[in-house]
Amino acid sequence: MSDTSPVEVWQDGGTLVLRLNRPHRLNAISIRTIEELTAGVKRARDDDSVRCLIVTGAPRADGRPCFSAGDDLKEAAAGGLPPGNPGNRLCTLLDNLHKPSIALIDGVCTTGAIELALACDLRVVAETAQISDWHLARLGSGLGGWGASTRLSRLVGVAQAKDIILTGKVIDGHEAHRIGFAQRLVSSERLWDEGMEMAKAICGMRPRGVRMTMAHLSRVEDLSKEEALSFATQLREWFDSDRTFTDSAKRVLGKE
Repeated sequence: MSDTSPVEVWQDGGTLVLRLNRPHRLNAISIRTIEELTAGVKRARDDDSVRCLIVTGAPRADGRPCFSAGDDLKEAAAGGLPPGNPGNRLCTLLDNLHKPSIALIDGVCTTGAIELALACDLRVVAETAQISDWHLARLGSGLGGWGASTRLSRLVGVAQAKDIILTGKVIDGHEAHRIGFAQRLVSSERLWDEGMEMAKAICGMRPRGVRMTMAHLSRVEDLSKEEALSFATQLREWFDSDRTFTDSAKRVLGKE
């Protein structure tokens, strides 16, 4: 067995990159992969020099693009399922990160991998992406263990989520962009450059302003218009004040 890390990690300016790196297994997400991704997300959260996070996948051994084939079912079948659902904790940690995260997707992206991509703030897809959710087809339940049905339906709408989950169909980058799964569609050759250009633009913004905006946008869909407006005012007061954050502010802004 190779000792190569299943996640390549490097920082380019203010952008931290986490690249799934198990090409012999289609970047399948193992227990060790989850552990290293979790460490990477925590680094992004705690390191002030990191202003944006990119999650992507290394190409297959033959050079074809690949995001990830999802959970490592071979490892799971061998009794490798850890207690406490660390994959769900990873996706929750990523979802709650108040620094923008971008998933760059090309090639296969299915099941556990789509859950990882859904936990990111933004998704850029190549035209040749092959996106699907096979939780129902493979495991007998379409809910997903890391928030698949919840995040997918909130992103693309319940009807589109039903079509993807209940039929197990594979959609390409054009369809993913059309239904709102992805915010940008590019050629395979442009995927990396597009993602880095987005990250560079984000890194050029004021960090406090980004964090305040992220805190608001992460909750705005769950609030009425009046509540959202009030929350925006509250956030400005928290960020503009020199006084110590209240306990409620710390919880909202992830400063505990």
